[in-house]
Amino acid sequence: MKERVDAKIYLTHFPVESYLEADILSKESTWQMMEFLRKKGATGVTADEISKKLNLPLSVVYLTMKELYRLKYIFVYPREMQSRGERKKRFVCDKATWGKYGINQEFADALSLEGEIDYMMEKLRQPILEALGKVYGDFAEKKPLQKFLPMKGGAHICVKCGASHEAIEFFYALLLRTADILLTESDEFRQFLIKHEYAAQRKKREE
Repeated sequence: MKERVDAKIYLTHFPVESYLEADILSKESTWQMMEFLRKKGATGVTADEISKKLNLPLSVVYLTMKELYRLKYIFVYPREMQSRGERKKRFVCDKATWGKYGINQEFADALSLEGEIDYMMEKLRQPILEALGKVYGDFAEKKPLQKFLPMKGGAHICVKCGASHEAIEFFYALLLRTADILLTESDEFRQFLIKHEYAAQRKKREE
């Protein structure tokens, strides 16, 4: 398969939802493999390529890939879509960071059943899409930002979900950073918390 430019990484963590995930991700070799898989994007890599690039025994690679597959961190690239003559399995990173936040299921169900998520989506969908479009345009036009744009083209589209993981992670990172600043640094949100008795007014320092 033709060598291509590595995909960009925007999120630097792996949300953990179980003791089993924590055990697998506690190994340095697993982190190295996941980072390599993410960089290789939609067409993935073979176990041999991982072993050679990271200087890891094939037995370790296969064992780790088996666990990552079971935890749905990766999937196998469809054999019918591989290059002619290529027989080895190719492994693709499957939503390693975005979409894996562990929200309490009872809380998530309540949000859906009571219509709160529908309300939030109705109010925020259009403003968020407009803001993302504006910021994406800035990244496309401003030279210092262009290097951060996700790559385009069919080779970067996931055969499983039909979208670019790299692009989704890019927009996910934009929204996460925005939410982080809003919730932890903005005076407006602090005043919102104070209003609902979840924060206290900061005392002014005496001069």
